[in-house]
Amino acid sequence: MLAIFRPLKDRAVQIVWSGLCTSTIGEDLFRVASVWLAVEVAGNMAGLVTGVQYVAMLVAGLFGGVVFDRWRPDRAMIGSRVWSAAFALLPVVGFYVSGLSITLLILSSVGLAALRMVFSPALQSTIPTLVPNRGEQQAINGLFDATYRIARLVGPVVAALLHLFLPVIHFLTATAIGFIVSGYALYVARDRLTGGGLGDPVRVAPGWRGAWEALTAGFKLMLREKRIGTVLVTNALLNGPWMVALSLAIALIITEYRPTFMGFGDLAAYALVMGAYGVGDVSGNIVAGSVRFGRPYSTMFLGYVAMGTGFSLLAIAVWALPPEILLPAMMAGAMLAGLGGPFFFVPMITRMQTVFHGHDIARVFRLRLVIMAGAMLVSSLIATWFFDRLGSVATQLGCGLVILAVGITGHIYYRRAENREAAGAAASAQQRHVP
Repeated sequence: MLAIFRPLKDRAVQIVWSGLCTSTIGEDLFRVASVWLAVEVAGNMAGLVTGVQYVAMLVAGLFGGVVFDRWRPDRAMIGSRVWSAAFALLPVVGFYVSGLSITLLILSSVGLAALRMVFSPALQSTIPTLVPNRGEQQAINGLFDATYRIARLVGPVVAALLHLFLPVIHFLTATAIGFIVSGYALYVARDRLTGGGLGDPVRVAPGWRGAWEALTAGFKLMLREKRIGTVLVTNALLNGPWMVALSLAIALIITEYRPTFMGFGDLAAYALVMGAYGVGDVSGNIVAGSVRFGRPYSTMFLGYVAMGTGFSLLAIAVWALPPEILLPAMMAGAMLAGLGGPFFFVPMITRMQTVFHGHDIARVFRLRLVIMAGAMLVSSLIATWFFDRLGSVATQLGCGLVILAVGITGHIYYRRAENREAAGAAASAQQRHVP
């Protein structure tokens, strides 16, 4: 059995993972359905449904800590799942009461995005408790991360199948059911989620002092542990160019250049490229979750080397290759890009859970999400300017080169640092054995 699947021998892990699978697939259904419904209701204003999510994550992450830090992680996760189900059902109720509106879709999206800032940090803080064996933490991180990557891969397929016999509005009902199932799974396994002091509430000072402490706690923790703090911030910031390259530039390239292969074109071509990225994503996750890296920090940045190279080659292929082989080349570039992501994320999260403990994990991870949301919001705003001035292919190439440059720089820097540390450890060990 691959190491990434070994944690599933534990019944509590099985239960939590099963619930996570249902909610992640439900969230991907919501993403597909909300955009589709918004286009039907509001046309060009549909972009608001996506944009407001970044704002909601920023606000909830920056100012919600004074509330979230007072909650036990099991209660935070279960409560967020219940409220997420309610927000997912809000447009459904409105559809039957007064008709669907863009306002209801925005409120629903804002609620789910804000509650994600409650659930995800709390989940990260419970993993060392759920799997106390540090040797298996990388495996369970890979396993849990795989659920999001698989959902991103199969979500559109599930949506296409459901659309054959279910109205799109009830995709949101399916999302709500997924949240309820996830919440129940967490309730069943709650005794395993509150060890290591996580069952005790965090003491937060009253008033503005407590609010300021909650706001700055994650920042102070990152400053205290500068190495992992730098890695977390780097990862959060690079979500900006990653989002532009994957979610925006590829769609525009296919729309403009219309690559075809074996009869596939237009939307099918876009689905093939995104599917290729998903295959690389899941494959990289299986490897990253199963292998323990001897030089974790420098290996992380090799993931960005692969990702940046893949995105860059995809763009170069558009300029350099004839139309008849363009689509397979774009798929190959996307697959390479997808392969790199997990090689950074899985070891990064594992190191974070090793360096920080208890509620501090949630605080640090929440700050990472805040920075990530800000980076994606800014990138989505300035991407339009780059597309207008440089075009979709040049913008794609620029994003790929930025990611590649960070990957190369980070790998060289941390490789030298890890080599020095290994040499120092070897010298110390030799001195201890000298009589």
